[in-house]
Amino acid sequence: MIYQILPKIQSDEDQIYAMIDEDDVCRLTCNQDNKEFQQWLRANKDSLPDDIQAKIDAGELTIADAD
Repeated sequence: MIYQILPKIQSDEDQIYAMIDEDDVCRLTCNQDNKEFQQWLRANKDSLPDDIQAKIDAGELTIADAD
């Protein structure tokens, strides 16, 4: 499983991320507050896809502390 950044339709809307399963099918979309997305970010923080790492580096995406 991996997450991809979906393009924004309007610049003022939340960024949406798509969860892509091993069979290359998107079965979930979410924003950065999604618990599963945040767990995935924490688990993969040292090997994130370049586009997601760029959002973190730019301060546009934050990895939340674990509950």
